[in-house]
Amino acid sequence: MKHIPEKDWKLLRAMQEAKLNEACAEILSVVGEIIASKNNENHKSYLEVWEKVQSGNTEISVMFDDLRRSNAVLKLATWKRNGLLTESELNEFTEET
Repeated sequence: MKHIPEKDWKLLRAMQEAKLNEACAEILSVVGEIIASKNNENHKSYLEVWEKVQSGNTEISVMFDDLRRSNAVLKLATWKRNGLLTESELNEFTEET
Protein backbone atom coordinates (compact mmCIF):
# COMPACT_ATOMS: atom_id res chain seq x y z
CA MET A 1 0.00 0.00 0.00
CA LYS A 2 1.20 3.49 -0.82
CA HIS A 3 2.41 5.72 2.01
CA ILE A 4 0.18 8.66 2.88
CA PRO A 5 1.43 12.23 2.49
CA GLU A 6 3.42 13.69 5.39
CA LYS A 7 0.66 16.21 6.18
CA ASP A 8 -1.89 13.41 6.58
CA TRP A 9 0.51 11.26 8.58
CA LYS A 10 1.01 14.10 11.06
CA LEU A 11 -2.76 14.65 11.28
CA LEU A 12 -3.38 10.96 11.90
CA ARG A 13 -0.71 10.84 14.60
CA ALA A 14 -2.20 13.94 16.22
CA MET A 15 -5.62 12.23 16.37
CA GLN A 16 -4.37 8.85 17.53
CA GLU A 17 -4.45 9.31 21.32
CA ALA A 18 -7.89 10.94 21.33
CA LYS A 19 -9.32 8.22 19.08
CA LEU A 20 -7.82 5.50 21.28
CA ASN A 21 -9.42 7.14 24.31
CA GLU A 22 -12.78 7.32 22.50
CA ALA A 23 -12.62 3.65 21.59
CA CYS A 24 -11.72 2.66 25.15
CA ALA A 25 -14.49 4.86 26.55
CA GLU A 26 -17.05 3.09 24.37
CA ILE A 27 -15.89 -0.32 25.58
CA LEU A 28 -15.92 0.82 29.21
CA SER A 29 -19.41 2.25 28.73
CA VAL A 30 -20.70 -1.12 27.57
CA VAL A 31 -18.95 -2.82 30.49
CA GLY A 32 -20.57 -0.33 32.85
CA GLU A 33 -23.99 -1.09 31.38
CA ILE A 34 -23.43 -4.82 31.87
CA ILE A 35 -22.41 -4.28 35.48
CA ALA A 36 -25.32 -1.94 36.19
CA SER A 37 -27.86 -4.44 34.87
CA LYS A 38 -26.47 -7.61 36.44
CA ASN A 39 -29.57 -8.34 38.58
CA ASN A 40 -27.70 -10.68 40.95
CA GLU A 41 -26.52 -12.77 38.00
CA ASN A 42 -22.89 -12.15 38.84
CA HIS A 43 -21.34 -15.02 36.94
CA LYS A 44 -23.33 -14.29 33.80
CA SER A 45 -22.39 -10.60 34.05
CA TYR A 46 -18.76 -11.50 34.65
CA LEU A 47 -18.73 -13.61 31.48
CA GLU A 48 -20.35 -10.80 29.50
CA VAL A 49 -17.77 -8.32 30.79
CA TRP A 50 -14.96 -10.76 29.97
CA GLU A 51 -16.28 -11.22 26.43
CA LYS A 52 -16.63 -7.47 25.88
CA VAL A 53 -13.12 -6.80 27.17
CA GLN A 54 -11.68 -9.58 24.98
CA SER A 55 -13.52 -8.45 21.86
CA GLY A 56 -12.74 -4.83 22.67
CA ASN A 57 -9.07 -5.67 22.98
CA THR A 58 -9.16 -7.23 19.53
CA GLU A 59 -10.89 -4.15 18.09
CA ILE A 60 -8.35 -1.84 19.75
CA SER A 61 -5.51 -3.93 18.40
CA VAL A 62 -6.81 -3.80 14.83
CA MET A 63 -7.39 -0.05 15.00
CA PHE A 64 -4.24 1.09 16.81
CA ASP A 65 -1.44 -1.48 17.02
CA ASP A 66 1.50 -1.28 14.63
CA LEU A 67 0.48 2.05 13.10
CA ARG A 68 2.80 2.85 10.19
CA ARG A 69 2.57 5.09 7.16
CA SER A 70 2.19 1.99 5.00
CA ASN A 71 -0.98 0.90 6.83
CA ALA A 72 -2.33 4.33 7.81
CA VAL A 73 -5.18 4.32 5.28
CA LEU A 74 -6.31 0.92 6.57
CA LYS A 75 -6.21 2.22 10.16
CA LEU A 76 -8.26 5.27 9.15
CA ALA A 77 -10.80 2.98 7.51
CA THR A 78 -11.12 0.94 10.73
CA TRP A 79 -11.61 4.15 12.71
CA LYS A 80 -14.36 5.19 10.32
CA ARG A 81 -16.01 1.75 10.37
CA ASN A 82 -16.05 1.80 14.16
CA GLY A 83 -17.56 5.28 14.39
CA LEU A 84 -14.42 7.02 15.61
CA LEU A 85 -13.87 9.25 12.59
CA THR A 86 -16.47 11.80 11.57
CA GLU A 87 -17.00 12.99 8.02
CA SER A 88 -15.65 16.38 9.06
CA GLU A 89 -12.47 14.79 10.41
CA LEU A 90 -12.13 12.61 7.34
CA ASN A 91 -12.38 15.70 5.16
CA GLU A 92 -9.32 17.14 6.90
CA PHE A 93 -7.20 14.59 5.04
CA THR A 94 -6.06 15.17 1.49
CA GLU A 95 -8.02 13.68 -1.37
CA GLU A 96 -5.07 11.39 -2.07
CA THR A 97 -5.51 9.73 1.32
